[in-house]
Amino acid sequence: MTYGQWLTEWLGRKEDFVKEATAAGYAASIENHILPQLGGLTLEEITEDRLQKTALYWLGEGRCDGSGGLADRTVRGMVTLVKVSLRAAAKEGRMPPQHYDIYFPPMQKRPQMRVLSKEEQAILLQYIYLHLTPKNLGIFFCLHTGLRIGELCALQWKDVDMTLRTISVRHTVQRIYRRDDTGRGSTRVLMTSPKSGSSVRTVPVSTLLYPLLERMHPGDGEAYLLTGTRHHTEPRTYRDYFDRLLRKLGLPHIRFHGLRHTFATRLIENGADYKTVSELLGHASVNITLNLYVHPQMEQKRHAVELLNCL
Repeated sequence: MTYGQWLTEWLGRKEDFVKEATAAGYAASIENHILPQLGGLTLEEITEDRLQKTALYWLGEGRCDGSGGLADRTVRGMVTLVKVSLRAAAKEGRMPPQHYDIYFPPMQKRPQMRVLSKEEQAILLQYIYLHLTPKNLGIFFCLHTGLRIGELCALQWKDVDMTLRTISVRHTVQRIYRRDDTGRGSTRVLMTSPKSGSSVRTVPVSTLLYPLLERMHPGDGEAYLLTGTRHHTEPRTYRDYFDRLLRKLGLPHIRFHGLRHTFATRLIENGADYKTVSELLGHASVNITLNLYVHPQMEQKRHAVELLNCL
């Protein structure tokens, strides 16, 4: 049996126990990267040395378009996928058990996510106040709640409790790619539960956000916040709108996810504790918040070193 044959069988069973989006991610990694390098080998031929060389290849030149290597995190995930599938094959007696210790070069420091400065944020919020639409409300909303773009696209007005002034985050929208039995690929938009258990959360509505929600409430709980109708929009469409708005206002480009980072940064700047910020963001660990979502500005760093004057 080739490894490719085994992967097809293994993934077919695995799909019953993981989220559809997760299974789609596995399938994409297998089709685009794992099968081209390992699929034609027998199970026994995938040795520790072969997997190590394959991991280094992915890191160095693994992109499908030939433009370079894949991200360290992506490669680690694929190596884990291979190891798990091979352990399952060994457990069923399809191959002798093997041990795989795979090493990775030192990780390069990830470029810091750009966030809005206070001045840039003020320009954006002022425009939204003067041009309030469902789409613009979503940008203001993200800056005051820290929701992920998929969570924002899935948010319906019934998830906003105007009495308790809270927001229930229970769903997310994402586009997934799958191939059917004939080998034809297609994408579709999927409404599913959030990224992890900790992502299901309740976020309070700020006093600045509440009046805008009152003005824009359509009176229909089934309507989506970003459209005002019962039809939702999807993340890539909303990202395009956000990019156009930044250009219109002459603001530097940031990723939409940078609004979530901006939310966290402003909270930390103003004295919010890390545990509270972590729970508002729906993180499983405070360390995730500290490592990825806290972006001290230069004035904060300058203030920190000036504290030495107090000694």
